[in-house]
Amino acid sequence: MTADSAAPEPAAPDDPLAKAHELIPFLRSHSARSEQESTLAPEAVTALRDAGLFRLTTPAKFGGHDLNLSAQARVIAAVARGCASAGWVVAAEAASTMLCNVVSESAMAEAFDGRPDTLMLSTAVDQTRTVATPTEGGFLLSGYCRYATGAEISDWALVSAIPVKIGDDDRVFSCMMPMSDVTVERSWNVTGMGGTGTHGLVIDNVFVPEHRTRQFRVAEVLALDEDDRPTYFVQASLTTLAALVGAAQGALDVVRETLLKDSLPKDAQTDYRVNGAVESAGIRLWFAEAAHLIDSSMLHLMHAMGRLDDVAYEEPVPWLERADLRMHASTSVQLARQGMEKLLDISGTRGFALSNPIQRYWRDLGVGSRHVSFHGPTLLEDYSLALWGKRPSLILI
Repeated sequence: MTADSAAPEPAAPDDPLAKAHELIPFLRSHSARSEQESTLAPEAVTALRDAGLFRLTTPAKFGGHDLNLSAQARVIAAVARGCASAGWVVAAEAASTMLCNVVSESAMAEAFDGRPDTLMLSTAVDQTRTVATPTEGGFLLSGYCRYATGAEISDWALVSAIPVKIGDDDRVFSCMMPMSDVTVERSWNVTGMGGTGTHGLVIDNVFVPEHRTRQFRVAEVLALDEDDRPTYFVQASLTTLAALVGAAQGALDVVRETLLKDSLPKDAQTDYRVNGAVESAGIRLWFAEAAHLIDSSMLHLMHAMGRLDDVAYEEPVPWLERADLRMHASTSVQLARQGMEKLLDISGTRGFALSNPIQRYWRDLGVGSRHVSFHGPTLLEDYSLALWGKRPSLILI
């Protein structure tokens, strides 16, 4: 066992950011295995749980940290510096637990009371393959969820967008269910973010008690004024963005460490791309630009997070401000990608060796940043509409 792969000593119990920083080398040492197995390595899961990093948004009354968005972003980015997949899982768990606040208090207690480290995932059903039938005390649910991050390591699932007919009303509902009620379909086979284990879920005639649900009338949702929409989905997407910025920071760490290790004595023959690279003004400038781009990416993220720190889960934020926040997210993604490209230029072809962590950060950032929440063309068009008050907007969240 190398020094990097040895389990770290625990930090102070009330300092999740310090714990996340301590885990960086440990998580990096397990990132290849997580990717190969299409789920986080058991050692990584245990380390994250023991560090209390699955309780970032668990309410304090249940023993959680209940962090605001800015504090969450710093912790998640630090985790992703070690392993982008681990950062994405922590981010998704934090967002999922946050979204559970829209369900009942008794359902939250069922999942978290006495278990602050409960790992919650969130997913949406494929409505073409889902049937919900009202029954006494709740619903019988059968269906399929295409993408569920952390499917094989989670304890509970928040399942959304479930269509149901109640009398003359068309409704959709969200519900919480233990993962023991569902079957995981190992369908996650992608170029990046492989360790997130975002597999499919099969739900077969599961009874969901009514207290674990939150129902919405479709007509009321569609009629909701754009300025009155709740902001919890914007908050959730910003949480996952922190993992992408952290991936770029992790790549910066790797390139810096590699260049320093590769310095040779001045009388030795050098490879201009790597050996003695810190003596090259061009490479120093290229690295400085990469560092500044990635730092600027973090600044855009933190700006958006800070504006929502004091906003309650279901509190509305005006349409123009939501569109502006999403544009900051899009800009953060673009800057992180630009910084990553410069790091690859510095590294040369060996940066793409499968044994080199930088190529995994690059692929993870490439895949994660294509998530629907960060779809640049749509976000830009929506922002352009909002600036001129042209309605309706393209984006429902």
